Amino acid sequence: MSASTQTRPRYATPTRKDVTDCRTDRIADLVRTNRVRGSEVALERRGGRTYLVTRPAE
Repeated sequence: MSASTQTRPRYATPTRKDVTDCRTDRIADLVRTNRVRGSEVALERRGGRTYLVTRPAE
């Protein structure tokens, strides 16, 4: 019997993380940690805030 653990989360719906106060050199690290199996990762501005948005791959 073998056990395995997932090292990366799986998302079924788009996720949004507020990065408004994040240093710009940290955003690349956040993209790497939030990317899930080829999902699309983008920055989005809404109401004066900036979000890192992950959309699952189809």
